[in-house]
Amino acid sequence: MPLMTRRLCNLLLVILMALTAAGCAPPASLGDFTSPDPAAKLYAIRAAGESRDRRHIEPLVEQLDSDDPAVRVFAINALERITGERLDYNPYQDEVRRRPAVEAWVEAVKTKKFAGMK
Repeated sequence: MPLMTRRLCNLLLVILMALTAAGCAPPASLGDFTSPDPAAKLYAIRAAGESRDRRHIEPLVEQLDSDDPAVRVFAINALERITGERLDYNPYQDEVRRRPAVEAWVEAVKTKKFAGMK
């Protein structure tokens, strides 16, 4: 088999495998805050913010420490939508600079600062 044909076959095989794997994953709408699928996690975080359900505050606060900047952005936006507060949290800062704001959120959870928290 000529080299070009073999490369084309390999490329098609890789594309087919990727499409098959993507088809096997559950839809993002079935994910939750702990989902290993980033799209599912972001979907859950966004949905929590839209619901404005204060029971989601604690798991959203846990997401503020994520290594994924998208998760941090979605989490603080959801928290702000639910509580009206950001508590000086900036998702774009490095971990050390984010720490005081994360601790403020953790303290708010501990003291149930936002009414309606479980």
